[in-house]
Amino acid sequence: MEKNKIRIRFLLTTVSLIILITLSGCSPDFNTDFDPPKPEAKITDVFPDEIGGMKGVIARKNLKSSLVGFSSTYGEGRIVISTVQTPNKTAADEYFEFAIVPNFDKMKNHFRGNVNGKWRASGTDEKGRKWYGWVNDNWVFLLNGSDIKYFKMAIDAFNFVEE
Repeated sequence: MEKNKIRIRFLLTTVSLIILITLSGCSPDFNTDFDPPKPEAKITDVFPDEIGGMKGVIARKNLKSSLVGFSSTYGEGRIVISTVQTPNKTAADEYFEFAIVPNFDKMKNHFRGNVNGKWRASGTDEKGRKWYGWVNDNWVFLLNGSDIKYFKMAIDAFNFVEE
């Protein structure tokens, strides 16, 4: 009887480790440990002017009054980078959980989670578009590219993330 308990514990521990290793391998390994934009930063300080010769077109997002958001589109939508500035980290976490996570959950291939108090998500939508989002203090960042080439260009050009 005691040997069966030990075997069951060993089996459960092994399965748990395999699941943990598998899940940790599903998320991309991007460094997002950068200082967020300063409160007095101009929107043009946040977004790259151009990516790969494609000029950015910045537009304000229609959000509730305590949130300030913008998107910059490059190459007729090949790359889109969005930012949302919230009053504090709690508001940023809530925005990510309730506005961003459901979009990733719709993707067949995705990862999203709050790891060590930091929200992040990645995925590929049904059109093959690559997405990555994260929270940095009171800022929410979301970028996407129409394919892996444009996605990598966005990662390389944006100052708040790196491979």
